Amino acid sequence: MGDFRCPPAFYGGMFMPVGRLLAAVIRGVRQVVGRVRSWQVWSLKEPLRSYLLSVITLGIAAITLGVVTAHWRVANLTVFGGMLACSIIAIESTRTAKEAAGSIGRDLQTVWYLAMAVTLPPVYALLAPVPLTAYKLWRVRRAFVYRRVFSNSTICLAYGSASLVFHSLGIVHAPGTGQRALVWCALVAGCGVLAWLVNCGLLLGAVKFADPSSRVREMFGNRSVIVSDVIELSLGVSLSLVVAIDPVLMVLAVPSIVLYRRYLIPAQMVAQARIDAKTGLLNANAWHREAEVEFFRALQGRRSLALAMMVIDDFKDIDQTAGQAVRDQLLHDIAEMVKDQLADSDLIGRFGGEAFAILLPQADRVQAQRISERIRDHVAGEPIAIESGSHEGFVFRLTVSIGVAVLNESRRALAELIGAADTALVTAKSTGWSRVYVLPDGTDTSDIPEELDDF
Repeated sequence: MGDFRCPPAFYGGMFMPVGRLLAAVIRGVRQVVGRVRSWQVWSLKEPLRSYLLSVITLGIAAITLGVVTAHWRVANLTVFGGMLACSIIAIESTRTAKEAAGSIGRDLQTVWYLAMAVTLPPVYALLAPVPLTAYKLWRVRRAFVYRRVFSNSTICLAYGSASLVFHSLGIVHAPGTGQRALVWCALVAGCGVLAWLVNCGLLLGAVKFADPSSRVREMFGNRSVIVSDVIELSLGVSLSLVVAIDPVLMVLAVPSIVLYRRYLIPAQMVAQARIDAKTGLLNANAWHREAEVEFFRALQGRRSLALAMMVIDDFKDIDQTAGQAVRDQLLHDIAEMVKDQLADSDLIGRFGGEAFAILLPQADRVQAQRISERIRDHVAGEPIAIESGSHEGFVFRLTVSIGVAVLNESRRALAELIGAADTALVTAKSTGWSRVYVLPDGTDTSDIPEELDDF
């Protein structure tokens, strides 16, 4: 029998679809690679980028391990679906409310995560942030996706860890009554605290890598944050107790969570209204209100009080030559430098432009001069490297001039003290850059110099 040979057209017809398929696959791969390369996370600097990617990878690994090793039951899936549905209702009820820009968001989803961690196997605590985060990305505010994914990973690891600890203790899900119920609630609260520590610890790592000069206390340890965390924990323990008694009762918790969420949003907006967006300091109005209180206390208690007015030398020229982005970073970095040199009781605010006001409670003339000189020297000795934009890599060395006035018998109102400090500042600027001048007692400050009209 002779060999059968296909005509050339047969091979061409057979390989043409294969070639087209291969070309389509290559195009698809290129599109995927292009999209991956366009992710904003790649624009982050090290070690922040590696830290974020490591936490996200760890979260994905934990979810995968939990899904593979889990024993799925219809009853657990039903309760899980019910809590997801209630959580989505809570999201929708406040979806149109705007949060303060730059504030730490509190959507109260951790209340549901804690209940899932306690009443369901650990895999559900690991999985829960995924659909809820996807839903928020779709329905609420997109922001930066990598931030949402990172936050999702920290919550997954935090409440997954809490669930593992709770279930490893061999505690039955039913809380019982009397002392047994109290012990059960205490253990749930302990697991909630554990989840909070893990979550905040992971977030703190990202914050510090992004801005080493950031103050932890202002984000995680101030009084309003602690109060909100305690209330959120109590809601989580209450919901866990309700779900453990009867999962159907979880719907009763939705109104309370929604109401508290609506209460938090105005509180966040009020807090944000006090802050200058460029520097993170008090804005002029907020500084005036708090300075009035401190001034009155000093008068009533016959205590020392000093006020320092500070400006960045020759800053308008920098603004005109370097641009808005550089100006904003320099303002922020100078504000951080000054805050580092002040005590918690000192009050600093931005007065607009490159001007700052610093109220120094219980500081006399000598102490105020020493503090001001320390600020001046610290700013002058710290170079500022521009981190982004067309001027990335440029290094600026800035100086500040400071005028100081202290409370005395001739300055019995805050406006008079501000006028005295303004006069001292003009004197400091008239003698050159990087100067500190303390106004002597008895100096006439009735005429405020025109140089400060734009403050």
